[in-house]
Amino acid sequence: MEVTSANFSEYLPFILHDISASCFVSLDFELSGVAFAPFIPTKPQTIQQRYEQTKAAAEQYQILQVGLTICHENQETASYSLKPYNFNLNPIPHHESEVNRDWASSSRAMEFLLKHGFSMDSLCEHGIQYLSRAEEQLALARAKERCSQTPRQDMGIKDDDYESLEFLANVRAMITNWLAQGKDRSQWLNVPPPSEVKPLGSAPEGLNGMQKWLVHQLITQEFPNLRSRNTFNFIQIYVTDIECERVAQDQKLKTKKAQLQKHIGFRWIAESLVGGNLEGLDAEMFKPLKRKIDNPAFGINELAERVKQCLQENRPVLVGHNMFCDLLFFHACFLGPLPDTIEEFKTAIHQLFPVLVDTKYLDTHDCGSINPASSLTDLQAKLTDVNSPKIEIDRRFSKYKWRTVNHEAGYDSMISAMAFLKLAGQIQRGSLTIPLQKDSMSDSLEKQVAKSEFSDLFNMNTETFPVVQASNLVRPPRSLADTGCPKTQFIASKRVLLPRLGSSFWDEYGNRLRVFGTVERMVRLGGKVTKESHLMDMD
Repeated sequence: MEVTSANFSEYLPFILHDISASCFVSLDFELSGVAFAPFIPTKPQTIQQRYEQTKAAAEQYQILQVGLTICHENQETASYSLKPYNFNLNPIPHHESEVNRDWASSSRAMEFLLKHGFSMDSLCEHGIQYLSRAEEQLALARAKERCSQTPRQDMGIKDDDYESLEFLANVRAMITNWLAQGKDRSQWLNVPPPSEVKPLGSAPEGLNGMQKWLVHQLITQEFPNLRSRNTFNFIQIYVTDIECERVAQDQKLKTKKAQLQKHIGFRWIAESLVGGNLEGLDAEMFKPLKRKIDNPAFGINELAERVKQCLQENRPVLVGHNMFCDLLFFHACFLGPLPDTIEEFKTAIHQLFPVLVDTKYLDTHDCGSINPASSLTDLQAKLTDVNSPKIEIDRRFSKYKWRTVNHEAGYDSMISAMAFLKLAGQIQRGSLTIPLQKDSMSDSLEKQVAKSEFSDLFNMNTETFPVVQASNLVRPPRSLADTGCPKTQFIASKRVLLPRLGSSFWDEYGNRLRVFGTVERMVRLGGKVTKESHLMDMD
């Protein structure tokens, strides 16, 4: 399903609801550039060197397209339903956010993207905008600074600058005399008074820029209950109500914060994947979901809280292919600055994604010292005739049912999800070695779709969302957790479902990233994957 700036707000609550009830999600990115160095035969990098190289790229380039496939498990039929989404991200923040984002693109990356039908015009016109956590915090800090009183600065007047010192003394005396009048004083004081030609000794009738600055600093440093404002050629000084001013500043900040939250955009989805804070997501955003609920027994606020609570409690397993680079870009684009060392990064990512699977590692876990062909295309070709478990593309997500769109993020995320399901099944059955098939990826996809009960409902122009049963909005079981249900345990023991968390499969294959070209050849995140504790909020 294609999600654009025009339909993002309509689809967002459905996406969040689906994530909250998923067994895993798969991600794939298209980037404006990647780490590149001329090929020079040399010894392999250390993982720290690779991290530093990739970190530099993630700090310079952007995620331009996100593929997200949400997988739901049907234990009754021992089948899996996939919902693939494709998002183009507009790298230009909304002007109301007052965030200026520097971003770049590499010629190699753009050549590659354009070759595969990518449109920069469409990206900027229809792409979804977003703010990272760091950008939102920076915008709020700037707003607070603007709302607060001008910070004190050293005026830096030298002892022999008699003209400036005399000017300040005259202004100070004028303000003191005005305040001494008490209730009889005028509402404000103009400096200099417009009725006098030379009211301040040698000062001119109109103030120059330096003199205006001196008056503002004098008010800030010596008269906390007064404020000053510029006019054309003089300064106007008035008494302020500190408490009223504080209330007004708080309201301005509240308004600015609400304004920024409207421009968080795609980061709401990123936050939902990492158990982030969704309190700022307005309950009104869930109206499209509520309209689709069959006989709702609760209001919009309760609906929003139910979905948010489910997202906090059901941290989905994350799946991807060759994930090391994507994880760095995810952190840099949506969260904030990357740490300096690979060890710090491993800790940070494990807190964000307690359980993840790299299909590249699954495919190559027992390879020797010679790196095998391990691209996503190679992997899909190897898995062409693997028919277990049963995988269906949801009938309302028809874009990729009959089309091969290599290097479109949505399509690649769907292929990664299929690869994970098939590889996990192969590993459980002890038959991972699969001969390379001659069928193309397109043939593979068509064969699989042909077996789907939804094949006859294919219609690329009618992608819609279904009616949602209210019963589906209760607290769902945690993603792939071993809940102790005898029926689930029995079905899983027959190796027709994904292995439950806590099984030996996750100790061997979970939280491992394949990084060829390095001494270590892989990155291990975290420790043992338990039955369900790692899916809880780790903060």
